[in-house]
Amino acid sequence: MPRRTTFRWMALSAALVGNSAVLFALARPITDYVATLAGKDGRKVHGTATVTPTKDGAGTEVSVTLADDTPGATRPWHIHTGSCEKGGGVVGGGRAYAPIVISDKGQGAGKATLAVALADTTTYYVNIHDAAQAMGIIVACGDLKKK
Repeated sequence: MPRRTTFRWMALSAALVGNSAVLFALARPITDYVATLAGKDGRKVHGTATVTPTKDGAGTEVSVTLADDTPGATRPWHIHTGSCEKGGGVVGGGRAYAPIVISDKGQGAGKATLAVALADTTTYYVNIHDAAQAMGIIVACGDLKKK
């Protein structure tokens, strides 16, 4: 093959590979979620959760804010599959979520970066637990909805 033709094939191949990567990235569903957290069992705590894909699309970034909670409390929290009514397993492993420490004004915030992307074909929710020693007691919960 003449040298000039070889370079043309190489350029065309590179263009096709580059374009297919762009098309793949555009075809992948990238979904943001939001939840309104409401207190359980008469608790006044409330808040919000936002979920976005990481820049590379391979993971998930989560932010949670709480208000009107018990000052000084430390709240474990997680994203789960399912819904507040019909629970499921923790997404991304429990260690990915640092507990939320509630301020003396009853407010708290937490962030987590998960090594997994959320599938847009699954339902999810955010649970706020009472304490590390009382994970079965849910303080607040909110179903994640697609933005």
